[in-house]
Amino acid sequence: MIARVRYGLERSLELDLADDRLIAACGIPAERPLPDVREAALAALRHPLAFPPLVQATVPGDRVVLALECGVPRAGQIVAAVFDCLVERDVDPGDVTLLTPESHAAAGMNPRDLVPPSYRDRAKVLVHDPDKDKLSYLAVGTDNEPIYLNRALCDADLVIPIGCLRCEPALGYHGVHGGLFPTFSSRKTQKKLLDDSFARVGRGEVRGRKRVCEVGWLLGVQFTVQVVPGPGGEVLNVLAGLPSDVFRDGQSACQQAWTFPVPREAQLVVAAIDGDAEEHTWDNVARALAAALRVVAADGAIALVTALADAPAPALRQCGEASDPRQLLRHIRRGAPADFLPAAALAHALDQARLYMLSGLPDAAVEELGIVPLANGAELARLAGRHASCIVLSNAQYAVPRVGASDD
Repeated sequence: MIARVRYGLERSLELDLADDRLIAACGIPAERPLPDVREAALAALRHPLAFPPLVQATVPGDRVVLALECGVPRAGQIVAAVFDCLVERDVDPGDVTLLTPESHAAAGMNPRDLVPPSYRDRAKVLVHDPDKDKLSYLAVGTDNEPIYLNRALCDADLVIPIGCLRCEPALGYHGVHGGLFPTFSSRKTQKKLLDDSFARVGRGEVRGRKRVCEVGWLLGVQFTVQVVPGPGGEVLNVLAGLPSDVFRDGQSACQQAWTFPVPREAQLVVAAIDGDAEEHTWDNVARALAAALRVVAADGAIALVTALADAPAPALRQCGEASDPRQLLRHIRRGAPADFLPAAALAHALDQARLYMLSGLPDAAVEELGIVPLANGAELARLAGRHASCIVLSNAQYAVPRVGASDD
């Protein structure tokens, strides 16, 4: 049986596997991506869920902040649609600030390029720095901990979060307000909330989610724009409106699109990341690893297939040096590195499975992480041939494979 593995931008390879070895090839939603994301976003903004149209939610002179979460597919088109609606309401583009996470700049992106050219000279663009003293006190949470956010959010008359919806088991996902908090908080707070994702204990997940929702409520956020991601960095849907309704409908859409039942665990899981360069980040590698770990057999192997070319940050490089991945994971948790999410994910994965990677990185950089590099598709095919069972997981940064029934 031929299994096609799509990765990168319009790149693919084929694995020729015996029928009894290929357990499942999944990770591609049945729904077709939107042909025009900007128009779909405009429609959502004009007919939001449980909320008046955006043009009725603001007045000229309002200071508006568009809080853009990292990893939103077709973010420029979504941002353009929001600007169109605000300008339609006679809001001055100079009163609009696009607030972006530090990861945009770290990846070599120019956040100003996300602003439509007609508004680019007047709109403000601000890159969040969680290590600088540019945070404002918002309130004390119900856990008696003070809450600090980027000053622009606290000073705004209207905050419009723009985020990417993910299925609830997704690593590091904290709901529709997760693009605000901990994204635009301090490094220490970001680390704490991400650490909850690795607890894998229901109480930790609920505690973190409640805190994030509380921040959205304290900030007075009543309108959000969220994207249902599609394969290859495309978009399946755009939802806007009251956060609770957007989250409800968004979770339903994500679960339908991205949950895939598989009959049993496999000795080898091939986890591929499809799409352009914006999809090939270390955070998405972390999500792909977490997805693969859901269906890999004990003492099995995971092969990551990605066009990733960004050099690993320091905390990641520690993973290959550690003799005890569990001890390394505890060490990473005690610190608060910028690359906490991928470093913790890699440390956890190294403790559970053998890891291989086909990527755009030099072999030495991959080996430094404790991962065996694969040079090409032929080496991946030979690896698959050495295992008694295999699952091919496309778009692994979004997919949620589940052993057994789809409602497991």
